Amino acid sequence: MSFLALNQLLEFSEDGHTERVLWIDAGDPGYVCIDIHAEHSNPLYRRHADVIRLLDEGVVQLGKEDSLLINKSEGRLSAAQRAKRDQNFARIAPVLQRQPEIFDLRKRGKILAEFSSTHGESHHSLLRLLRRYWQRGMTPNALLPDYANSGARGRERAATGKRRGRPPKNDGNSVNVTPETRAIFKAAVTRFYAMHPVFELTECYHAMLRASFSDSVVDPGTGQQEWVLRSGAPSWWQFRYWYQKDNDIFALKRRRASSRVYDKDMRALTSTATGETVGPGSRYLIDATIADIYLVSRYFPDKIVGRPVVYVVIDVFSRMIAGLHVGFEGPSWVGAMQALGNAVLDKTDYCAQFGVAIDTADWPCQGMPEAILGDRGEMVGEMIETLIQTFAVRIENSAPYRADWKGVVEQQFRLLPARFKAYTPGYIQTDYRERGGNDYRLDAKLNIDQFTKILIYCVKYYNTQHRVKEYPLAPEMIHDAIPAVPIELWNWGISHRSGRLRRYPDEIVRLSLLPHADAMVTARGIRLFGLYYSCSFAMQEHWFERARQIRNWRVRVSYDPRCMDAIWLQGKSGQPRFIACTLMEQSREHACKTLWEIDQLRQASKEVAHSHQRSETTGRINLVDQIQRVVADAKSRLPLVSDRSDRQRTKDIRGNRRAELAALRHKDATRTTSMKTDVPAEVVSFPGAPPTKDYSLPDITEMLHKFREGEQEEE
Repeated sequence: MSFLALNQLLEFSEDGHTERVLWIDAGDPGYVCIDIHAEHSNPLYRRHADVIRLLDEGVVQLGKEDSLLINKSEGRLSAAQRAKRDQNFARIAPVLQRQPEIFDLRKRGKILAEFSSTHGESHHSLLRLLRRYWQRGMTPNALLPDYANSGARGRERAATGKRRGRPPKNDGNSVNVTPETRAIFKAAVTRFYAMHPVFELTECYHAMLRASFSDSVVDPGTGQQEWVLRSGAPSWWQFRYWYQKDNDIFALKRRRASSRVYDKDMRALTSTATGETVGPGSRYLIDATIADIYLVSRYFPDKIVGRPVVYVVIDVFSRMIAGLHVGFEGPSWVGAMQALGNAVLDKTDYCAQFGVAIDTADWPCQGMPEAILGDRGEMVGEMIETLIQTFAVRIENSAPYRADWKGVVEQQFRLLPARFKAYTPGYIQTDYRERGGNDYRLDAKLNIDQFTKILIYCVKYYNTQHRVKEYPLAPEMIHDAIPAVPIELWNWGISHRSGRLRRYPDEIVRLSLLPHADAMVTARGIRLFGLYYSCSFAMQEHWFERARQIRNWRVRVSYDPRCMDAIWLQGKSGQPRFIACTLMEQSREHACKTLWEIDQLRQASKEVAHSHQRSETTGRINLVDQIQRVVADAKSRLPLVSDRSDRQRTKDIRGNRRAELAALRHKDATRTTSMKTDVPAEVVSFPGAPPTKDYSLPDITEMLHKFREGEQEEE
């Protein structure tokens, strides 16, 4: 026979009462039970068979929650509570030794009467302690005093003529707060404190006193109006007490701070980002920030170019930095796509561009994630549709002003600078722009390639050495002795959680994530951002001849802002998806440069042209003046009145031209013969016999004489 357990609760569904098993009678199978909620209940006997039948019929259920069982640690009990409990238990301990006789109503009276007369105890007091002991679980803690029920805690006292609460020490005019006064308190909090964030609670209190507990009087001495506080006005402590009691403090804080600020900075933290992921690649977070460092130009080291924009892509599960991008373009989808392209492709070539040698195992993040969470401004557009439709990536957008949704990646903008800020010139410290502070712009020494190299070293350290504090390690990770280091978490997740990464051809992924724009097909080439490109496809289709003979037209191209040496035509149906185009000869001076650097060089060229503009304008002014002086001199040589008619002047222009040409020839010939030719050059003879022929050059007079003789023979 299987008996119920001692202290087992029996819940009766008919009338809703609950009984506790106090004693088990194995001889005559049955149980002594007591109603645990009835104020004057007494133990009663129930046969085992009857209890089993009621359980089978569903009339009785076995209780699982014991609301009256007191479970408190000794440290939480005061000395007075422990002393009272021990005293009560000592009073009934001799009576408890008389079980099971004490459960019998007739015997219990005699036992209590006998014990009361012997020990001088009250019969009713002993019965009350016994009933409490039985109803509350038959433990010593069942006899703890119910101090929580003392004083009617939580219930409001009715306002009477006598003042409630502790008597004031210094203020004898204080009065009770009535319901009408409480209504004034609540209205003041709503009007002043909740609606105006600049209002402190003390200012709200004084504004309420002026509006509701002050009178306007005229000072007989000055004749000016003044406010006088009435007698019996509520005190600051009364106002603060009822403010906390009658108002939802947290709702007021949300209203004063705005919902977005409250949810970002003041809400409860009840979950972790890792709990929403399964393994590596379940969710990537992407975000950008303007780095707190000033850089110089790669081509003009003495020219400060400003602060770069740093993009970071991080895997939520492992906290691994999966991708990095540093550039000067503002936060946008262009930078986001370049960072994402870096995150899903192999990093060895990328690091090699900056002189950092790594193995694939040092930065193993490759593949497209299942979901990407980023800001709405960067994760909305045509390129995002390419991610969704081509690579089946789920795009998630964070709410405005909710950086806490991307807390994992936001934290990296604090951790990464902490590694290099003490050693990099140009880093902005906290005293920037303060009076007497250092101008850190003048300390700039690094260019963007050098800064990117430093960041790569920092990322490598973070991924392979940094221990993530407070990371929620799974029991399996603890069993496998996995430290909370990103690369260890990544490798463990790939092995045990399969990961959520998907692989696609690298070239397709890289080109699909590049930004795109409309280029113009012209007679000189395919023009994009002022650069000219060509490809074999365009030459075969005679694009440039067509553009010169008919008109220009636009084509869609993809480009890499990090290096503008090539662009890619987006082919139509039946054509290759991407057709590479290279720089033409007229744009070779911009080879191996970023789009931002090309723009900077053009800006510098414009500055040079602008600086020369004043000199050019001055030269033009002087040129006009010189021309006008020559014209004025020519006019001064003409006679005021000509004796020849206009017909006579225009009759023989050709003859006049021949005469003028002859005069010019004579003038030029005379100018040539003005050179010293009367003394022939001395000819030095070689030793031996003199030459039989004269090899000296003729002078100019001999040459002219022979030229005239030739003209006469022709005539």
